[in-house]
This record gives sequence, C-alpha cells and structure tokens, in this order.
Amino acid sequence: MFHKGEILDDDQAREIIEELYQKGHNLADHVIEQILGNQVDRAGREDLIQEGFLRMIVHVEALKDRSLGERLSYMCTAMRNIAIDEGRRLTRQRLLGVEELSEIQEYARVSSAELTPEEQYLRKEEAQAQNGRLRAALSRLAPREQALLEEKYVHGLSDRELGRLFGIKSRCVSVYVARARKKAVFYYAQELEG
Repeated sequence: MFHKGEILDDDQAREIIEELYQKGHNLADHVIEQILGNQVDRAGREDLIQEGFLRMIVHVEALKDRSLGERLSYMCTAMRNIAIDEGRRLTRQRLLGVEELSEIQEYARVSSAELTPEEQYLRKEEAQAQNGRLRAALSRLAPREQALLEEKYVHGLSDRELGRLFGIKSRCVSVYVARARKKAVFYYAQELEG
C-alpha cells in the first residue's frame, strides 16, 4: 500500500489504473449502458470507457490512499459523468439536426478545470464567435421560421402545440421545422466560410 503524502511514480500510477481497468471494465460498461441505453453501440461505449480512464489518469493521485471499493466507486462516478456528457452532446446534435457540429462539441467537452487560463480564454472566445455565427445564421431566416425554431427548441413545444400556434396542420409541422433547421444549418455553414 502507499504511504500518506507519498508521490506516485509512473509504475505505481499504472498499477492503480490497470487494476481498475481489469476489475472495473465491465462495471464501467454497465454504468454507461444504463445511462445512454441504445444511443451508443458497444464500440461507442468502449470509446467512452477509454476516455474515462484517460481522465482518471490525470487524477490518479487522488486514488492512491483509497481501497479498491472506493476506487471503483470513483470510477463509476467518472463513467457516469462521461455518459451524461455524451448524452447531452447527442441531444444537442439531434436537436440541431447536424453531424458537422460534433467536432465543435467535442472541442467544448474538455473540462475547463483541466485547461490553462490561456486555453480557457481562447475557448471562451471561440464559443462567443460560434454563438455570433449561429445568431447571424438564425437572423437570416424568415421571422416565422425563427419563431418556429425558437418555440420548438427553446420552449419545447410539441408539434401539436406548434400547429395550433402557427396555424399549421400538426402532421406538417415536422416538415416546416426540418426546412427551417436545414436553412439554419446552411446559413451557419456560410457564416463559417465567410
């Protein structure tokens, strides 16, 4: 066992992570599967597990004085957080209806606690620029399209509610929303280029 205050060398850190990986891999997979269900396939879950273990390597010092049970609990919490982040990313992606933004979202997923102040500043600037481009793209839509997307994605109205609000047959609402969303994505792409 490790002594209090002892700094881990690479072999000790590797030993902790390897033990967790061997004894907790199936548990990590189960935690992720319980949260994400069928949103992510087996290969996707494995990628998330790898990401979780990579994040835990950064914090391996916090695990040195803990029992195996406490380490497994810590790992489950890390995997739960990874799965929740992935679920949010997938939801945003689905709501926007685009796959192209996944790279931007992946970039934004890194915890700000792991970044230097300079990196945090640069990320904040990039996020503001992205928001500006998105606002510019949305402003190019017709007022009715803007309102339709806002009511759907900001206020969460159902197709039936949108139909009543905008005087559209409820079975046609999804077509109008998809068209407005497609235009917004097109304009956003133009903003990125220009």
